[in-house]
Amino acid sequence: MLTRLFLLRMSRKRPLFNGYEKEPQRYTRKCFASLKTLMHGCQTDGATLRTSCSHPWVNGGTKHLTESVFDLLSSWTDDTQSYVTKVLEHLKQRQAHHHDTFLTDSVNKKFLQFHRDMTEECGSEDKQHSWAVIEKREEVVMYGPYYPDYNSGEHSEDVIIKQTQALLDSDAVSEDWKVFVFTRNSPCLARNCDPWPCMLNLVRKAHEWWTVYGVKTVIGYVKCWGFKGAKETLFRDINSSQVDYIDQTEDHAGYVEAAKKSFGVSSPVCEDVFSAVKNLLSSESFPLLNVVRGQDWKGYFKSMQSVFESKPEEEKKIFTQELDTAVEAAQALLLSVENGSVEEYLEKGRAFATDCTFGSQVSDVSGFRDVMRVTFQQCWKEMVQDKHAEFIRETLTERFNQCTVQLFINDVMRFTEGHLQIGRIQFSEEDNLH
Repeated sequence: MLTRLFLLRMSRKRPLFNGYEKEPQRYTRKCFASLKTLMHGCQTDGATLRTSCSHPWVNGGTKHLTESVFDLLSSWTDDTQSYVTKVLEHLKQRQAHHHDTFLTDSVNKKFLQFHRDMTEECGSEDKQHSWAVIEKREEVVMYGPYYPDYNSGEHSEDVIIKQTQALLDSDAVSEDWKVFVFTRNSPCLARNCDPWPCMLNLVRKAHEWWTVYGVKTVIGYVKCWGFKGAKETLFRDINSSQVDYIDQTEDHAGYVEAAKKSFGVSSPVCEDVFSAVKNLLSSESFPLLNVVRGQDWKGYFKSMQSVFESKPEEEKKIFTQELDTAVEAAQALLLSVENGSVEEYLEKGRAFATDCTFGSQVSDVSGFRDVMRVTFQQCWKEMVQDKHAEFIRETLTERFNQCTVQLFINDVMRFTEGHLQIGRIQFSEEDNLH
């Protein structure tokens, strides 16, 4: 891992310390218990803290607030399923995609400037990575970017935490310092390995940095990752058959009854997932062009080749050429409709099949062209329905992840508003990462 650490002063960049161009030394992560011990020391002896116990959390309310934060973070790790249910309830009530948790304008502008500086120094990147900034009164220290090492179970935020802790421990910290943490995907809220999920660990450390040093923390992200991001499996069973039965039934009970009689539905989805899909179906249209990708498109029409497989070799060659031409022409249909309903796309396919002259260079024996038209429509229908189901899966996963992060931020801000901000960064067209 190549690590870059640089300092900005009067718009000039130079290394902060000799040797920091290499990967930083690994530091032992402090457990939460040590934080509770430290807080107990603050109550009995104000000199224990470098902040001289001047914050509103210290003295009378410190123990209660620390335990409140600890209980909140523990609940997210110990009872994840209850939060999954809460998020699904939000989706059911159509609340998840109406709001997002953005950073304030002033903080957002700082992140954009830091991002421009980091991009100028290290180049742009469209995969998961993290970097951070310690903003002091006279200077700005930037370090990163760091990338996850999934083989070892280390996330990019893990390195940020270790490096930030090392820098704070090695300097005479002033109470007006701020730590800005950038991560492309919002820190995870569920994790299979031993360390706490990244979001909870960052909140825990921000709590510690504020209590020990008086340093405030801001966490900014580009994309809502939810619990585990794209790996979320809640909607993996939503295929075209599921969508069809959900669309045709009025309530979950009716859907379950119909699904049990179907060969295309392996197992009915729960009521909350049913409602989330039902709500999305009510919007009618979807951007088919955006979900059809590359060779994936032509793959849906490969079965048409079986129609002329028994033809003489010369005719097979002609049919193959005409089929390729027809498929490319059919793809142009997508360009004429930015958004449409499933039925609108199917109607376009029927109209195209009626007008297309399949096999026009050979004689039409036994209504061969009619067979080609019917087969084309079947392939087109399968493609539209599959892509519609894919769109629903991806859209619901995105909304679920967004709602998950929003729910967590709303929870944690009740206790950390004075020293921690978490939110999505709004990029201008010039800075846009998407």
